[in-house]
Amino acid sequence: ALFTETPHDMTARTGEDVEMACSFRGSGSPSYSLEIQWWYVRSHRDWTDKQAWASNQLKASQQEDAGKDATKISVVKVVGSNISHKLRLSRVKPTDEGTYECRVIDFSDGKARHHKVKAYLRVQPGENSVLHLPEAPPAAPAPPPPKPGKELRKRSVDEEACSL
Repeated sequence: ALFTETPHDMTARTGEDVEMACSFRGSGSPSYSLEIQWWYVRSHRDWTDKQAWASNQLKASQQEDAGKDATKISVVKVVGSNISHKLRLSRVKPTDEGTYECRVIDFSDGKARHHKVKAYLRVQPGENSVLHLPEAPPAAPAPPPPKPGKELRKRSVDEEACSL
């Protein structure tokens, strides 16, 4: 059982669309269940530890599940020996930055085996985007320009007043 396509660390600009691919090939006969899940993990303290990172991808622990800072994004289940699911993020925002984890649950021998791969998405401000504070309220829309008809009428009234 192995990943045939894994997501990789990437950097995107605010407003861009992002795609992460994850494909897995199970072992054994093709008539068992596979499940693929995408998770968003906000904390990435272990991200700097690249050495542990590579070995973490291989060994999966069953008791280690999502903590309070992980969010399940999507789940796809198939019966067969291959599974693939692309995570698509549209118009990314700085708040989308973080670790995305592809988890595969392999039920090939009656026991659920968990496999995981992770990738980090870094979001940079776009070329012409202005940095806003997250708490800042949206700017009020500009009032519509006055209708030209009213302006002309006012002017003609003023001119009449001046000529008297």
